[in-house]
Amino acid sequence: MSFYLGILNRVLAVFFVIASLYSVLSINDLAIKGFILSDLKKEVNVLVKENKDLELAKMQLESYENIQKKAEELQLVKVDRIDYITVTEDSVAKR
Repeated sequence: MSFYLGILNRVLAVFFVIASLYSVLSINDLAIKGFILSDLKKEVNVLVKENKDLELAKMQLESYENIQKKAEELQLVKVDRIDYITVTEDSVAKR
């Protein structure tokens, strides 16, 4: 009977060691995933802020005042009257 108790104690000790290692490895894995998730959330927040800044810059560049200023810098003039050319079938080159 004491022989069986010795074997049972050894089996239980091995099981306890394996269970402890599994528990430590699982907790370590969860901690690593938590740090990775935290880093990814920070990166998302940075990218969202950068996207908002770029959208604001885009809106400023597309504003009427900015376009007007660029037109003056390029010395463009306003068009008062537009004349359209009427094309008849006789004046178009045909193959």
